[in-house]
Amino acid sequence: MEESSALLREFKSKDKKGAVAKLERLVLAGRDKLHLVLDFDRTLTIRHKDDNAEVTTWRLLNTSLPLPRRETAARLYAKHRPPEARGKMDEAEAIVWWSSVLNLYPGSGLRLPDLAIKAKSEIPAREGANELFDACIAKGIPTVIISAGIKDIIDIWCENLGVRPTRVISTKLRCDDEGYICGWDRDSLVHILNKTEKGKETLAGIKKNRPNIFLVGDSLDDADMAQGSENVLRFIIDNPRSDDIRTQEFYDKIFDKFDFVLPGDSLLPLVEIIKSIN
Repeated sequence: MEESSALLREFKSKDKKGAVAKLERLVLAGRDKLHLVLDFDRTLTIRHKDDNAEVTTWRLLNTSLPLPRRETAARLYAKHRPPEARGKMDEAEAIVWWSSVLNLYPGSGLRLPDLAIKAKSEIPAREGANELFDACIAKGIPTVIISAGIKDIIDIWCENLGVRPTRVISTKLRCDDEGYICGWDRDSLVHILNKTEKGKETLAGIKKNRPNIFLVGDSLDDADMAQGSENVLRFIIDNPRSDDIRTQEFYDKIFDKFDFVLPGDSLLPLVEIIKSIN
């Protein structure tokens, strides 16, 4: 426990003493009671190395669309992103936005095998991503990715990186025999406001046997990916998007919702905490 506490000296927290005490309780409970819940876009990935552009599963798909559909996706972003950035988006609007963009893909000529090749160079991993999954595998700790992005692209990214999450919960595309995107699974839709473990039947066993959670995200909404207070330790990467509104009120909310802000842009400090758990 002392080793884990020492690793947190550079972490920012509203209540450092209380957060460290929570960490120590979860560490003492052991790895057999723990699982990780991870966001994907901007949490396990970083901005593009060359042009500092946002790197997301959506960007990979949207920049591959024919120009008219690409322009439609941009108009949808311009319309719906501002209320999301202000925290004013409701679930009905989220469903409209996500569905409208997903409906641009069928008939667009996009092939998943082509996107797989593109993903190798266009979705860089955050420092420490490989090591985080390796450490969890070594400790037998399940990892759950819950993303408002696209599952097929996340699966490709994981395969390219050689990492093996236990579960990936995200919207699933449908492809024909030649790999062309021909639809999407509406029952799998995950958007910013329903991105949570709650109600996901495939996670029931993990949650029952491993009630303690380390949660890692990059936005305020990510705090809600798992329910609970004393059994959930929440980490946020403070890596703002280019159009994020970073006011003092925003940072006050960060410290209200998250136990720790990870130092720098690396996941390696969290890796060292995982390695310290018996």
